[in-house]
Amino acid sequence: MNTATLEQVLAATGYLPDGRPAPGLRLGAEAQSSRHGRVFVPDALWRSASSLTVYFKFEQSAPADDLVSQWRREVWNEGFAPLLWVISPQRIDLYNGFGTPAKEGDAQRHLIRRFENIEASLHELDELAGRLAIETGQFWAQVPAIDRKTSVDQKLLSDLGCLERDLVAGNLARDAAQALIGRVIFTQYLIDREIVSAARLKRVCGRTALPAILRDRPATSKLFAWLAQTFNGDMFPPSSVKTTPAAHHLTRVAEFLEAVDPESGQLSFFPYQFDVIPVELISSIYEQFAHAEPQTGGKRTEALRNGVHYTRLSVVSLVLDEVMDGLSGRESVLDLTCGSGVFLVEALRRLVHLRSQGQPPTRELIRSTLYGQVYGVDISEAAIRVAAFSLYLAALELDPDPQPPQSLKFQPLIGRTLLVGDARTVERDGDGKAVLATPTGLKQFDLIVGNPPWSFRGQTGTEARRKTRVAGVPAQPRGEGLDFVLRAAEFSHEKTRFGIILSAMPFFSRSGTGMAAAQHVMRAVAPITLVNLSNLCSWLFATAAMPAVVLFARHRPKQRTDQVTVVQIPWTPSGARTHSFEVAPSDVITLTLDEIQEQPLKLKAAAVGRRRDLLLLDDLTSAHRNLGEQLSLLDTTFQVGLIRGAPENQTRDARPLKGLDVLQVKDMQHFNIPDDLPTFSQSKAQWPRSREIYQAPLLIVKEMLLGSPRVLAAVSERDLVFTNSYFAVSLPRGHTRTAHLLATVLSSAFATWFFYLTAAEFGIYKRKLLARDLSFLPVPNFTSAVKSEAGQRLLQIEKNLRANGTDERGWAELDEAVFDLYELNDADRTVIRDGLLRAGWQWETGRESSVEPSDSRTEVTAYAKTFLSVIEDWLSVRNKRHMRAEVLDLPSSSALRVVRFVLEEGPGNASVSVMAPQGELGEVLARIGRRLKVKIATALSAERELRVHGRNEVVIIKPAARRYWMGIAALEDADAVVAESFSGGKV
Repeated sequence: MNTATLEQVLAATGYLPDGRPAPGLRLGAEAQSSRHGRVFVPDALWRSASSLTVYFKFEQSAPADDLVSQWRREVWNEGFAPLLWVISPQRIDLYNGFGTPAKEGDAQRHLIRRFENIEASLHELDELAGRLAIETGQFWAQVPAIDRKTSVDQKLLSDLGCLERDLVAGNLARDAAQALIGRVIFTQYLIDREIVSAARLKRVCGRTALPAILRDRPATSKLFAWLAQTFNGDMFPPSSVKTTPAAHHLTRVAEFLEAVDPESGQLSFFPYQFDVIPVELISSIYEQFAHAEPQTGGKRTEALRNGVHYTRLSVVSLVLDEVMDGLSGRESVLDLTCGSGVFLVEALRRLVHLRSQGQPPTRELIRSTLYGQVYGVDISEAAIRVAAFSLYLAALELDPDPQPPQSLKFQPLIGRTLLVGDARTVERDGDGKAVLATPTGLKQFDLIVGNPPWSFRGQTGTEARRKTRVAGVPAQPRGEGLDFVLRAAEFSHEKTRFGIILSAMPFFSRSGTGMAAAQHVMRAVAPITLVNLSNLCSWLFATAAMPAVVLFARHRPKQRTDQVTVVQIPWTPSGARTHSFEVAPSDVITLTLDEIQEQPLKLKAAAVGRRRDLLLLDDLTSAHRNLGEQLSLLDTTFQVGLIRGAPENQTRDARPLKGLDVLQVKDMQHFNIPDDLPTFSQSKAQWPRSREIYQAPLLIVKEMLLGSPRVLAAVSERDLVFTNSYFAVSLPRGHTRTAHLLATVLSSAFATWFFYLTAAEFGIYKRKLLARDLSFLPVPNFTSAVKSEAGQRLLQIEKNLRANGTDERGWAELDEAVFDLYELNDADRTVIRDGLLRAGWQWETGRESSVEPSDSRTEVTAYAKTFLSVIEDWLSVRNKRHMRAEVLDLPSSSALRVVRFVLEEGPGNASVSVMAPQGELGEVLARIGRRLKVKIATALSAERELRVHGRNEVVIIKPAARRYWMGIAALEDADAVVAESFSGGKV
């Protein structure tokens, strides 16, 4: 075997399908130029859409462990590569790229798996770590050791946080401590890059290594003064070098660089190579410092009070990939809340790449981009200094020949392109310089990006914002994210592209003011794409109290001006471990602004649901009045219950409630309220509410959904006090049966499906319902529903469940009766049953079940039957053809599942057969591709879900995870096949 072995391995594992590189694969010189390092030069690399990198290195003979350890240390310092493949004629070794280096020669500690016989192991290697296994999540499920928790950014953040705490504990001001750390990192970067040599250090301050210099305070003063003079700019401003920190502070920083354990005083291994660590990673680490500030006296940190949240690099890439696609590189960029500059650093890098058009960039090009195209604003001076530091580092990193040091002087950025100030008034701040203004108005930018504050500052903050709002512009009721978008729009022109991370809450609000504010913003910057990140909130913005969305606007020139594209990014088991995303075509839904205005519930439904959900939602809301409207006809509505409050807040008269039973937070079960409730005996409470709201019959609903997506509802036929853990509606005396019927509807899969799609918080934020959510539920006319056959059956079911308790059979019976009440067809029932499952993904057990491999004989077969039910409805009109399905019985470990649907002449019944695959998955795909004349592997690189049409057949290929093979997916896939057949003249 020779170097062709590398291409053989890449082809067999899907990185080089059909003889062409998969999207993200770089070979040879292109791979080598994509990174810089000391000893590691890859022969190939593959980079995912979330910037995860897999490196491939070929050697004619198996390399020594010490050499592999050096390679792996560099890969770890880069921070984005979970996997390193070392390929030789003898074997293939897979190494964990996120494993923290412990010492030289530690390669075996991070070896994931070794394949001794390449020819015999290629299939096994493909199943473990091939491209499809990586992209579909199969790999991550098999290799739990690979985790971002041990990556360079987390390790460096931990070490720098410890260093900062020690400096502050040693009476160094926190901002001074961070400035010292920044200067030291910058200096070590210059040394590691050999921009500043040991000989230069010797001439400047008499020492050859930075730790030794830091242990000598006069030498440190000389070094910092020389750096300030040499590099100018804002990294070493004159004020920062007038006073050198105390000797014990400098010694502690020196110990950090020498890897001295602060507790034991023992030397350990220093894993960091600052010339390899990406600048944007250093910048993001500094942004995290804002969240590392210790809380004092139980109060939130300043960062949290201001709604500042660390922006992970994967979401930075997501934003910039979209807004910078197809640009020239001459565009200007503005971030009005830039923090430490993570967006600006990556934007600078990409602008330079675009301008250089594949050639090595000149220093003049880099500097002109830095000084004239990248602008940032932040209210924090410390953050702006870090942004300047990060941009200078990025400019040095991009410089093809950063020598000699004295020729690398920087112009100051602060006060020119980086401004300290409030984004709302920044053009009027400072000493009168109109940096963001021109004689004709505000400066206009081509790209506006960022992650503005999400904070809600309570009633005081809301009132303050409303005093400054423009007449005719709806006020955002909570938070200030939408205000920032409107402010950013003042710096835009008609083609400005926006990519802004916001709290998701305003877009899914059920309040009239909230919906008006969100729709106003969407129209102001239309057309837009809204990316729902709420499924990722556990790791993407872990410090945030709200879920996130990304608002893209005007970033796709061909998009219709009234179009709203909604993308949901699903939870995956590998997301938190790798900081990566998965998006499939079925995760994208398109609406119009007019549709959203006419039916605001659709926006949330599109963000969590599918197309069939929206169709059914339309039908039901058109056919039935909602619950709130029907209750208003009875002159009643849902109310929030009693708040006892702390003793000092118990100021209101509660005597009218004395003697009533009290339903407390854990008392109620499905359909059942205990007889032996405690009696209310207080004379005062914080919010006792009116006595009338506690009159029977009471339909009571639990606010929180506990352990299950089913709503907890029950009826009380006696007056009682309910606490604010519940909502309840007091119905007229003659409507006791109505109350019991509504309890069954609210407890059904139908209601769960509806609330999952439409509730303001459940489905994106909290396992919680609001009273307003209940009011939107479409319900049949109370009187006719109670009298109907289905209604009578539901009342009997509720009576049985109340007496005997709930079980799976009872729930299924109740759900079917509710479906009958609403006269739903089989397809609609499939949508709603799946809706109950999808709502269960808000809990860990449900999420994990959704990504488990689907079983070909059960789940995929059921999918095929549902698919055929749609097709057969069309074919039955003419009754001249029928369709059958072949489900390939692939092993559970396969990354994909495959179903073939065959159209046959003559009338007949639809049928599903399970077929044994002839060969491995790769062979199966190759045969399908040859028969249908499609490069299947290449197509799968671009589309996670694939429908391939032949003359009288269609083959559907999708990842193995259960969520791809649900009934609702079958309905939508069949819809698409019918539509494609009509457009192609096949039906």
